[in-house]
Amino acid sequence: MYDVLSGVKVVELSSWLFVPSAGAVLADWGAEVVKIEHPRTGDPVRGLVNAETAAAIVNPNIELPNRGKRSIGVDIATERGRAVLDRLVDSADVFLTNFLPAARQHLSIDVEHIRARNPNVVYALGTGQGSLGPEADRGGFDLASAWARAGAAFQMTPDGGEPPNQPGSFGDLSGGLTLAGAVAAALYRRQRDGHAPVVEVSLYSIGMWWMAQAISAGAVGVSREFRTRRNPFNPLVNYFPTKDGRWICLVFLQADRWFPDLCDHIGRPDLLNDPRFATAEARIEHVDAFTRSLDEIFVSRPLTEWRHALARAKGVWAPVLSPAEIANDPQALANGYLPEIDKGDGRVYRGVASPVRFDQRAIGRLCGAPEHGQDTEVVLEELGFDWDEIVALKECGAVL
Repeated sequence: MYDVLSGVKVVELSSWLFVPSAGAVLADWGAEVVKIEHPRTGDPVRGLVNAETAAAIVNPNIELPNRGKRSIGVDIATERGRAVLDRLVDSADVFLTNFLPAARQHLSIDVEHIRARNPNVVYALGTGQGSLGPEADRGGFDLASAWARAGAAFQMTPDGGEPPNQPGSFGDLSGGLTLAGAVAAALYRRQRDGHAPVVEVSLYSIGMWWMAQAISAGAVGVSREFRTRRNPFNPLVNYFPTKDGRWICLVFLQADRWFPDLCDHIGRPDLLNDPRFATAEARIEHVDAFTRSLDEIFVSRPLTEWRHALARAKGVWAPVLSPAEIANDPQALANGYLPEIDKGDGRVYRGVASPVRFDQRAIGRLCGAPEHGQDTEVVLEELGFDWDEIVALKECGAVL
């Protein structure tokens, strides 16, 4: 854990992955994050167990967006539960939520209600499609709001083909990281001149940011063609198969600059003398022949040999790795991108670090996600409740 947000107190009233992942990033950066969960149901993501996660040492659906936090089970819809929330808000720097507008009003946790209790709190909101417009009241998940609606699925669907499924929680995790960064900026503004901004990130806006080049082009009447290996915009920005069924990705944007060096490293300097391949323009004109030639070269050797052969190549390239390979990638390990995460009960596993480093050092060992309501009594004691009051809260169902 880093200490750049040490002393910052975050009250999180959110569920699923998007906004909770913002809380996890803030915890990674040193903030104290108290996650409020309903005492009976908890965060619904705790129920997302499938055949893969059931056999794992931990459930990543829970761990990734909730690591480093404390969990307190509180029914804020009750009078006594609301009193607990109020005490938490009194000392909070940040209030983090993804509740829909109607629920925020019904529970009195919208901006005006929280600010009435603590006018200096940074109010951070995650939404599906944004807080304005005809669909402001609708919720969203990243597959719908970021991937499908914002154009990624369309842009990746070939003519006559089917839209590809999203291969990960891109919108949730990039949205959470963005929201955490926005919170940090808002805290700086508050420190500078006393104004605590309200910050908002929507999944729709995140998806549009991914697709900003295509959307910007479309806004001025330029359509972007669907690209495959057979019609790349640059024949040296492409994937090439290896002998063992793996793939190499080349990204030589400055094609003429790096092509001679590539020819040396793949052992084919003769390609430079082929007039079809001598220039970027010629390679585009003869893209089919060029792609077939490089396919024949790369498919002659396995990936491990190509990784060795290309190790000192000057252009940018990468092997296409599986998630299992990334978990043991020396480059990821060297940079601390896969820190140990301690569950506190003897279980230790490796997880993915949030992608910001401070002072060129790795984040170090992190704490795992709390169990549902694990820290209720401790947090209540810190808020000034005595044991008789805590017992009374538990007996009436206001807390877990």
